[in-house]
Amino acid sequence: MHSLSKPKVSVCIPVFNGGEYIEETIHSILLQTFEDYQLIVCDNCSEDDTEEIVRSFDDSRIVYVRNDKNLGLVGNANRCLDLAGSEFINIFHHDDLMLPENLQKKVRVLDEHPNVGFVHSNLILFDQKGRDVANNIWSRDSRKDYIESGKVVFNRYLDYLPNGASLFIGSVLARKSCYNRVGRFNPQLPHCNDSEMWLRMMLFYDVACIGKPLVKYRVHQTSASTSWGDYTTLPYFKEHHATEELIFENYREHIPEASKLKRLSSRRFSYKAFSLAKKAMNRGDVESCKNFLGEAIRISPRILLDISFLKTALKTLRGRSK
Repeated sequence: MHSLSKPKVSVCIPVFNGGEYIEETIHSILLQTFEDYQLIVCDNCSEDDTEEIVRSFDDSRIVYVRNDKNLGLVGNANRCLDLAGSEFINIFHHDDLMLPENLQKKVRVLDEHPNVGFVHSNLILFDQKGRDVANNIWSRDSRKDYIESGKVVFNRYLDYLPNGASLFIGSVLARKSCYNRVGRFNPQLPHCNDSEMWLRMMLFYDVACIGKPLVKYRVHQTSASTSWGDYTTLPYFKEHHATEELIFENYREHIPEASKLKRLSSRRFSYKAFSLAKKAMNRGDVESCKNFLGEAIRISPRILLDISFLKTALKTLRGRSK
């Protein structure tokens, strides 16, 4: 459990206080039909029984590493990249599950298509009691088999980004060489660093998808994504927009027709903020409505030419004056 070998795949679990779920997660990984992998558990100074649970497994493929200090969510993900020496890397949450053919199917795609930088798949949503909640809940881009130019997928991902992510990090198997080329997860994005990573990779590599669900994504109240908020909240929206801004700021020369695409993307984000402002107003949350209207104007001032936007802004101001 202590030596870092170099099998075909490194499955990396960054974890902090994962004792409630990590045993089930490890079991699901050990049941993979593909066996040439290592499982690296990178413990971010857990204060519960995470270490004891991991060490209870008698399997030479499992490597337990405890950080000297808590590196934060993004820092621990990057620590996983440092530890992973395999050809292919999967960053996997400590509370999610793999279906048995997950690695086998994805390794086959990468082996057969050397131009593909990463492959992802559909998923199943399940709750903290282990009950499946929904299939095909992810974006349409994850519901079909395809191998496409990364820049084509980039445009689709960017188009969907005002609504959230359309790829799930646990479903992504990427080449180590891709991470080496585009760099590490960006600490400026505590929650959207994976989206920004995939956008970077799309600019240099083809992308593949398996439409069949191969992983299970657990939703519960203590998960990082749940505590962050959902698509109706301002922090969620602002970080997704920050993701878009960083991509255009840092990789503009690699984006075809970057100026035109940036204008279109800004317009989509601006109108998404407008839509969220109206939702907030309908539920009586005047303060959130005001904040979203401010974001809409900041992102694309041309929205002030929209009569419906001005009417909504006026209603909000009237609401605040009461």
